[in-house]
Amino acid sequence: MKLLITTEPDDSHAIVVKIALEEIEHQVRLYFPADHPSRQTNSVFIDNESYSWKSSDEYTTDDENEYDIVWWRRPRKPYIHEAKAHPEDYKFIVRENILFYESLTSNIAPNAWWINNKEAAIRANHKLLQLKLARQCGLIIPTTLCSNNPNEIQDFLKKYVNEGVIYKPLCSNFWFENKKIKISYTNKITLNDLPTNDLLQLVPGIYQPEIRKKYELRIVCFGDYIVAVKLNSQLHEETKLDWRAMRGDNLNIEPYTLPIQIENHLRNFMGKLGIVFGSFDYIVTNDNEYIFLEVNEQGQFLWLEELNPEIKILDIFVNFIMNKSKNYIWNADSCVHSIEQYRARMQEIYNQNMQRHVYLNGAPNQSR
Repeated sequence: MKLLITTEPDDSHAIVVKIALEEIEHQVRLYFPADHPSRQTNSVFIDNESYSWKSSDEYTTDDENEYDIVWWRRPRKPYIHEAKAHPEDYKFIVRENILFYESLTSNIAPNAWWINNKEAAIRANHKLLQLKLARQCGLIIPTTLCSNNPNEIQDFLKKYVNEGVIYKPLCSNFWFENKKIKISYTNKITLNDLPTNDLLQLVPGIYQPEIRKKYELRIVCFGDYIVAVKLNSQLHEETKLDWRAMRGDNLNIEPYTLPIQIENHLRNFMGKLGIVFGSFDYIVTNDNEYIFLEVNEQGQFLWLEELNPEIKILDIFVNFIMNKSKNYIWNADSCVHSIEQYRARMQEIYNQNMQRHVYLNGAPNQSR
């Protein structure tokens, strides 16, 4: 089979999946759309009989137009550094390149099986839609205010002063200070933490009453096949509010069996959202109530195997890809892929990618 993975150079998930699939003689292309136009050219040829796409960079030229599978993994839009263009031309150049990118990627491999298709992936990242659909599908959600209205926010904090209120952005953000990366996690806030009303009104945010946790779950849905993992986040002070704040690999995790009713609700939710793959975050309360927080349609999942090698998440995903359907059941007896066996080759490809392709996850001057 021929597979296309749209991604960015430091994506270890795409790299190891490429290695695993090539190990069993499938053809895999990693496509880096942020390379366009500074390190990559793309041409689309259309007439009354045909449509074709050719992509080239310093190292390769690819004119393949037929793919069996597209993993719409972590595509970045075209990147143009401001120094490359006159200030009065910059907006035009960016707009033209993004319009070209949107049109090009909307026509890629129309007969392929997508994980997840582009339109559904965009839709799935709308947090408020997630909460609305989750509620409709029988999932329990936190009481939520999403607002930039200072009065509404202040009233919400006052109403839930006894429970406490947490704030989180609609998407994660990164800051680069003194060669260090700072990441926005979920934070507990009070009225005294709020900025002035003028500043508060500038950015909408998500506000929810703090939910006391017994433990948390990371649930990965491979079509209808569901893998649930218990995160013992309450064992460490730094992860009680947000398990992602754990430093190193000290987070204790273990396989978990979900109630069948929760599994069925998740499958229904996936169908309504239009996705075939996604990583869910859940809280389990002291009363054993399951609280849906969010789904990331391309959330990280290989870290589960890194922390607990018994969880064969790479093999599960590789076989899910080859299955080309949401109707999927993993066969543990035929497991052949593991992260550890591909680690050295992963590092080689990672290093090569970082030299050849536009990198947007580090300090700004690294992406020139």
